[in-house]
Amino acid sequence: MKRREKPAEFIADINITPFTDVVLVLLIIFMIITPMVIKSGIQVKLPKAETSRSEQGKFCTISIDAQENIFLDEKKASIGELRRLMEPRVKINPEVVVKINGDKSIKYNIVMAILDSTRAAGASQYILVAERMKPDMIGREMDGKEKTGRP
Repeated sequence: MKRREKPAEFIADINITPFTDVVLVLLIIFMIITPMVIKSGIQVKLPKAETSRSEQGKFCTISIDAQENIFLDEKKASIGELRRLMEPRVKINPEVVVKINGDKSIKYNIVMAILDSTRAAGASQYILVAERMKPDMIGREMDGKEKTGRP
């Protein structure tokens, strides 16, 4: 007697394990690269300084653009609002470091008003952000013009 073979059954399931592996690898890659790509949403032209340093620790970023608009962590704020907005941050982390990104064309009194407002909120550590100046440009570049030493 001849044995009858059963017809081959189709597998209706899709194996998603390779797909999941690829998705997880892409997720890890994006998680690593995204903080490197996103520096700040506020566009400011930073002045150059020979002694600028990289970021370390917990920061609160205040940016001032060329139109003298003030942003606290990318949210627009006035000098009057800074103290109110900074107080809860200082209560949460008394060691908060206020990082100030100021466009090189802004007036000094704006930076002083920001310092006064954040000090009143309890902040005591500050970083003034600047681009590192090339060694051959030190002492030569002053607001895009060559320094001559004449009045």
